Amino acid sequence: MKPVRMKKLKAVILDEKVDNVVRQLHESGIVELCDLSEKLEDVEWKSLLSPSSHADYVRNVTTLMIKASRILDLFSNVNPKEVSVKDILNPKPIEKKKVQFNTHEEVIEYCEKVLNEISKEVDEPSEKLNELENRKSKLLQLKDQISYLKGLEFDLKDLGPGVYVYIGCGSVPKEKVNELKSELDKVTEEYIEVFTGEEFEKDNKIRVPIVFVTLKEKLESVLSTLRKFEFERYDISDVEGTPKEALQKIESELKNIESEIKSLIEKLKSLATKWENELLVVYELLSIEKERGDAYSQFGKTNRTYYIEAWVPAKDAEKAKKIIEESSEGYAFVEISEPDEPEEKIPVLLNNPKPIKPFEMLTEMYAMPKYNEVDPTLLIVPGFLLFYGIMLTDAAYGLFLTIVGLWTWKKIGKVSEGAKKLGYILTLAGMATIIMGIITGGYLGDFMYEFLNIDIYKMGLAFVNPLGASNFIKNGPIAILGFSIAVGLLHLFIGLLVGFIENIKKKNTMDAIYNQGIWILLILALVIGILCPIYPIVLAGYHVSIIILIAIAIVVIMCAIKGAKENGFMGAFLGAMDITGFLGNVLSYARLLALCLATGGLAMAVNIMAKIVGSSIPIIGIILAIIILIGGHAFNFVMNGLGAFIHSLRLHYVEFFSQFYEGGGKKFSPFKANREYTTT
Repeated sequence: MKPVRMKKLKAVILDEKVDNVVRQLHESGIVELCDLSEKLEDVEWKSLLSPSSHADYVRNVTTLMIKASRILDLFSNVNPKEVSVKDILNPKPIEKKKVQFNTHEEVIEYCEKVLNEISKEVDEPSEKLNELENRKSKLLQLKDQISYLKGLEFDLKDLGPGVYVYIGCGSVPKEKVNELKSELDKVTEEYIEVFTGEEFEKDNKIRVPIVFVTLKEKLESVLSTLRKFEFERYDISDVEGTPKEALQKIESELKNIESEIKSLIEKLKSLATKWENELLVVYELLSIEKERGDAYSQFGKTNRTYYIEAWVPAKDAEKAKKIIEESSEGYAFVEISEPDEPEEKIPVLLNNPKPIKPFEMLTEMYAMPKYNEVDPTLLIVPGFLLFYGIMLTDAAYGLFLTIVGLWTWKKIGKVSEGAKKLGYILTLAGMATIIMGIITGGYLGDFMYEFLNIDIYKMGLAFVNPLGASNFIKNGPIAILGFSIAVGLLHLFIGLLVGFIENIKKKNTMDAIYNQGIWILLILALVIGILCPIYPIVLAGYHVSIIILIAIAIVVIMCAIKGAKENGFMGAFLGAMDITGFLGNVLSYARLLALCLATGGLAMAVNIMAKIVGSSIPIIGIILAIIILIGGHAFNFVMNGLGAFIHSLRLHYVEFFSQFYEGGGKKFSPFKANREYTTT
């Protein structure tokens, strides 16, 4: 299936009508605007059009957004959302507010009105709270510094400069006190007094608080000397009383501040409850208007008109044209044409049936297809589900995965599009796992045999045993390996066939032959040679059909010719070795067996451990066995469930896509009003 066919829309619109056109296109969300700034640098275009800038009202909108954002941040700080497990597992859809505005003036007027109403109630307590927080921070710093001065009895108001002397305080490392005093006596000619207080520990060092008194003219020399001794200066001002008295006053003031802060926070919480939803509506409205105003910078303009180019899906082209003509009241000329840009610049919109659409996220995880390239989404679905089921291959795990997928799809998917898609994929993957679990007899591994003594393989209730024999197949692992290789060959064949057809359509005949044709020939030869041996000969003790040998020879020769054309003799030699790469791709599908065995083997180990513990330890052994069963199977489910997901994608991204898919397209990004809190 190909991506949606695109059309190029070009429109010239009277400047008086362009605002309404932009609004209507934004609400419809069916076009992707083209940025004309690069095109308008061309001399020919520059003579016709000049670049447009953002709409004039964007500045006002941005100012209002900043104001709304500030209040929302305040509400978030004072009233943080408490998200419960119930909210995560069963989120409630947001109740949207219906709005109807015809111009940006109406939106700005409404938003200004609401913000002014909120500001009248919020600004005063907010400013007061900010003041109290600043005062609290200052007091805590002051308290910290004064607490180090305990044991020094002096009035803190005396700190600082006096008429003739300067009194300062701080702390130095204990081991440097005596040397410091001696040095200060020298530089001040003993016109200084140093008093020490009680030792304290800070930053893993023992420090001693000091208070010094010196002549003002000696202060510069004193401070210079103090810096040499790791002196930490305390900036204490506007405080009266001894350190002990000052600390008591600070504690009292801090209690009052805490009480006021608590009261203000409660008030702001109630305001948040009252206004937050309305504020989110306002912010969304402003964001939408800003996006519309910013769109003008992508246009070209003349004195009285605007020129617009946009991409539009072919099926919506006439609808987009009608929107422009009606919203401009006929003052516009619209032209719809085929794409006139290089293929890599044309945006890509995937278009799959509804049951397949969620799987588009798997394609996008790798790369969007180029315009006119095959969309591989439809091809991913059967392979991904089959591979996932084989790798996890346990009906009990599949049932749990289905429940998790349904919950994610139906519950969390109500508020998240990504969760909705992932839940849908997991649901189908879980159902595929149930089917494969029934076929392989996987029910929490061999739980039924270990604990219920029911051998489902001897009873004929399972077709194949991944870890041994069943009534139908004697060697289960070999059978699954053979099936994996057969599925791998079919998977590669489909990819090669798609690539071959696409190259033929593009008239790249030689690429079709060298890149896909020879490998298609080899796969067909392998199938025919195995199912219908023609003139088998013995090689290394094995009977090999002559048709397989001929196909291998043709492939090696063709690969060598291709390599020689590209890189000469060495290229021919390396090209001939490409067949080993193809063999590696085929054998890569053996991981289906590997993960199948990993799931079953680990589940079996958990069951055996639980049974041993339960039977060998009296009473408490049963509890421990249950814990081992729950924990072990949960671990197995998560690890191998994740492994199955990753390896299923890997087989598609590496082995399958390399046969026909290049990717690298630019995703269609519609000019669309994204509404989470509002609706029109």
